[in-house]
Amino acid sequence: MNTSSSNTAATTILDLPAELIEHICCWDSLKLVDVLNLAVTHSKLENCLFQESNSRLWKSKFIQKYGLLDNEEYGVVIDEENSWKDEIKMRISLDKAVSDEIKQMPSKYMMIRDIPYHAFPLNQYLHSKNEGHRFYILSATAAYYKQQQSNECCDDLLFMAHQFLMYSCQVYFGYKIRNFLSLPPAEQIVERGFYLLERCFCPTVDKPYQDMNKSLNNIAINVYNRIWSANPVHPLFEHENCLKKVVERGKFNLDHDLFDETSTMFILDNIRQIIFSEDQLVCNCTGNLNCFFLQQVIEKRKGSVFLLCVIFESVARRLGVKVFITASSVFKYAKNFVTWSSSWPGNKIKNPTCYLVDIANRGVMKVNRVSRKLPKQYIGTSILDLFWTFSKNVEQVFSAESRRPCKYVWDFQVFLKPDYPNLLIRKADILQLLDFCRCPLLRNPDNPNAPNHEDEKNNIHIDWGHTFPLTPKRRGEFNDPKFAIGMMIAYINTNSREVLLQGIVVGWERICPTNRTEHYYVLIRPQSLEVFDNPSTYIMFDERNGNLQRQLKPDYYRFMNTGKFFTHYSHELCAFMPINSLAQLYPDDLTYTITLENV
Repeated sequence: MNTSSSNTAATTILDLPAELIEHICCWDSLKLVDVLNLAVTHSKLENCLFQESNSRLWKSKFIQKYGLLDNEEYGVVIDEENSWKDEIKMRISLDKAVSDEIKQMPSKYMMIRDIPYHAFPLNQYLHSKNEGHRFYILSATAAYYKQQQSNECCDDLLFMAHQFLMYSCQVYFGYKIRNFLSLPPAEQIVERGFYLLERCFCPTVDKPYQDMNKSLNNIAINVYNRIWSANPVHPLFEHENCLKKVVERGKFNLDHDLFDETSTMFILDNIRQIIFSEDQLVCNCTGNLNCFFLQQVIEKRKGSVFLLCVIFESVARRLGVKVFITASSVFKYAKNFVTWSSSWPGNKIKNPTCYLVDIANRGVMKVNRVSRKLPKQYIGTSILDLFWTFSKNVEQVFSAESRRPCKYVWDFQVFLKPDYPNLLIRKADILQLLDFCRCPLLRNPDNPNAPNHEDEKNNIHIDWGHTFPLTPKRRGEFNDPKFAIGMMIAYINTNSREVLLQGIVVGWERICPTNRTEHYYVLIRPQSLEVFDNPSTYIMFDERNGNLQRQLKPDYYRFMNTGKFFTHYSHELCAFMPINSLAQLYPDDLTYTITLENV
């Protein structure tokens, strides 16, 4: 039987039941934009796809676009006021808003000496009570930053993205650290806390907590296997699923040792042999931040004594041993160490021997000569005290790199110990000396509108009008200045003396239209022997015999703080000059110089 094509009924998605349409739209093969385009083609689809109760569709598209939800990272609140549709629409809009705001930052903040927190955009979301909304800002900023990095250009836009990423990390993880410190002591897992610290101070690290936790589990499992090979009748293996329990013990703190003194000391000795199996594991440097970040230390198998104490405690806890991390100056050569004294409930000795686990000496156990009883100063420090020690270590690193202290470190220390008098006095003095704005980093009952506050101020560079003129300055005429923006200076002449320094021109000003004498603003490499000292801007007169070279790749020139509005050194970017913004204010400098070089 032949059927005419004109009589054949065509079935489309519009003819399917609404429930089936919804099911199809949840498929991964249909992207969010496909669903949106499909919904506008017919009122039936509009009604069934965009109704607020349709959470299954919107949740699937949210996960499809942004990945699986990680409760350790952030939580999405779905209730009567927030639907999955609202969440995905908000996150998409914030992705665009973040990139738009960062694009405006170079010209917006160029004249400000130190960007105050209150000047950063989108604070209503970054300080929202909804953790998910705070995370959307951080995630969008990190994505934009990585996008700029992939362009392989070091410019002011990339640096501003890094600045905003630093601030977003401090705020987002600052709130998470505050929530962590409010937990009961039994739930304050030390590696979880140090993971948050690393994310807070190292914004380019975005590995999930599960990865770091798995690494610590693997170290504990290696110790477990070593003990099994040496002594398969060890009480560690008495119960079923004993290996599973090793992993489970990583999720909570122990009240006491699970085994007697002899068995526990055998475990500690095997931990020592596994953790310190490689040479040069202990690093005694004080100028490398990576040695104070837990994930970095685990991956590189090398770090500070302080972080190795954290790793030792984490592994010991998984194997049923309760040790104490202590930050103290009791010992002349060991300020950070681990102590252990048997806390097994079946121990009949009232005052068991106290041992010092000498982490700096590759985990060797030493009997405490002071007393058989565990002295008070060895009992261990709280998480808050460990965080304080971490902050002092970070402060020391920043101090080694720059004489200009890091405001993020101060804010973190004040957050940890808000009533610490010496810190408050010191911070007030430094803020006044450096003329920082006193913006609070996090919101609390005393600062409900942070970072906004009374007496807000934007500290403007005194000579910003010369370096960054309102009217663009052009070259290409007969009496052009010799030095162009971005030129590297090898030999310069200052007002008072001749000096052999390295510098880079960041601005110029013609004194008189008829006079060929110009003032130049040159960012000079530090004169001291300290490589990470801050550079300074000098006024320089035109000298026709100067040794000049155009620096077209500014990331090769290593300054601590470069540019008129850069206040934070990027360890990832190795520092750079704001060539793009300066080129807009001196539009002919770059092309004119390149033309001369090609002649």
